[in-house]
Amino acid sequence: MKISVLGGGPVGQTYCALLLEAGHHVRLYSQSGRAEHETRFFGAINMTKTITPVRTLPEAVAFADALLIARQAPGLQPLLDAIAPLLKPSQSVIFSAELSFASFHLARKLRVAGSEARLISWSTTAATAHRRPEGIRVGTLRGTVDMASSGNLSPLDAMALCRALFGDVFRDVGSPLAIGLSNLNPEVHLANVLGNLTRIELAEDWDNYGGITPAVGRIIEELDAERRGLAARFGLDVRSVLQHFQLTFPDIEIGNVHETTQRIAARGRGPKGPVSTDTRYITEDLPYGIVPLCELGRRRNIPLPLHEAGVRLLSVGLGADFTTENGMIGEALDEICGDVSD
Repeated sequence: MKISVLGGGPVGQTYCALLLEAGHHVRLYSQSGRAEHETRFFGAINMTKTITPVRTLPEAVAFADALLIARQAPGLQPLLDAIAPLLKPSQSVIFSAELSFASFHLARKLRVAGSEARLISWSTTAATAHRRPEGIRVGTLRGTVDMASSGNLSPLDAMALCRALFGDVFRDVGSPLAIGLSNLNPEVHLANVLGNLTRIELAEDWDNYGGITPAVGRIIEELDAERRGLAARFGLDVRSVLQHFQLTFPDIEIGNVHETTQRIAARGRGPKGPVSTDTRYITEDLPYGIVPLCELGRRRNIPLPLHEAGVRLLSVGLGADFTTENGMIGEALDEICGDVSD
């Protein structure tokens, strides 16, 4: 199969390596325009692969049977707006992972233009990876990834495609909205940033999971309850934060959020906490994770007071307005809520 990976970060390059190893034909589009290169991957996988780039998005789209989006949230809207007029109904677009209801933004663009495509949303990335001087360290190949399809793609065909690419790790949850409401990272990161903000500003060395004190844990649990309550109003039952920990760390005894994260930290299983306010925990998770939930709640008159308070506190504390940084929200929510102001 011909796959174009859109996004040249560590996860995007890891996808290229895994797909090449599985026998697929792969091209990588990166905004930085990186040249063909040989890269070493180590950790959860051990291999060296030569990744072939394409220079332009039209080249990437023209090459592919399926496009796999591995772009960070701030770059998603211009990417989707650029590929929308290039897509054919026979092509599949995989969102790894669904951020800010981005698949709904693309679906809206295509529908207004009288077109469609085969859209697949993942709840999370299929792998975690970080760049190191000696190559790319792959931390995890996930054992379970929730997914859902939309557009002109049946759930059975979507599942078959995903398994052909990355194996039997996918679980169909039926609704891309359920996927969009299942992103747990923003609520965990919001609470942890609020509870450890001075550590971040002072660039202290601290453990991400170790920083989830009893107070931070209770904030995460309440944010989790708000998110799941929002999903329930749409008739959806989405995974809780504790269920997420249980699937991610099956060998860890599950208690409350604080107890569970301390057990993870004690085994050295988590990352370090951020040491700058220029961290994706803030710059990505607030405008593209928390704010969309708040806006969806407002559309349906469903209050999310703790989410709203977190956005307001960090906006004031950091001198930024995180509610204005995400241009995808409007069209995505129009598509979700059935608004027809085209």
